[in-house]
Amino acid sequence: MRLMTRMSTRLGIASALVLAGPIIYAQSWQPPAERDRCPSKWGAGDQRGSANHMKPETVLRAAQLIRTGEVIELGYVLSSAMPFSGTRRFDVHTKRTFMNAPSNRRGGNEELVVSELGQVGTQLDGFAHQTIGDSLYNCFKLEETATRNGFSKLGVENVGALITRGVLIDVAALKGVEMLPDNYEIMAQDLERALARQRLKLQRGDAIILHTGWGKLWGKDNARYGKGCPGIGIGAAEWLAKQ
Repeated sequence: MRLMTRMSTRLGIASALVLAGPIIYAQSWQPPAERDRCPSKWGAGDQRGSANHMKPETVLRAAQLIRTGEVIELGYVLSSAMPFSGTRRFDVHTKRTFMNAPSNRRGGNEELVVSELGQVGTQLDGFAHQTIGDSLYNCFKLEETATRNGFSKLGVENVGALITRGVLIDVAALKGVEMLPDNYEIMAQDLERALARQRLKLQRGDAIILHTGWGKLWGKDNARYGKGCPGIGIGAAEWLAKQ
């Protein structure tokens, strides 16, 4: 995931769904009933969700924010030293150069990756990744879409290109700290106050990036990183969705 920016809180982002990390489980919240969440506002057959906000005018609006052309990598480099959950792993084995015999002397280099690629490091989560019971996004049913060879609907290929303005909401700076406390629940008022402090307003189709400082632990204190993390609560999530 790459970011084009002028080193401010106004960011033009190339793609964003979810930068996945440790999961904090809400124990008391109950999801809305199917009658309240389906069909999607984009229609009963929709498979893109909020990616429907991606339109030519969205791209143009983001492109106009670019000043220096600097590119910032949002994803962490995959390595065996990064945090893992459970028995997941990431190993890279490089193979020595193989030289062919013919006169052109063409050589080749190879590597072997052993990993659960979809569940390590920073990643994009598609709609088929999570369910409410047997129901997926837009109330597609597991028994109707899950097959031996993958899902027949809600594949990430349906999302399309995501090019839009990114807005960094710096909650850590709002609190005057480099890193929020372990398992700190970010509230809707935290987001509102941080945006007011940064003199920013959200626009439809923005990609939201929350700065908690938790990334400082990546590869340095993996045990603490994986034990929990600060993140948005239900109220903040609903507030963001309404924007």
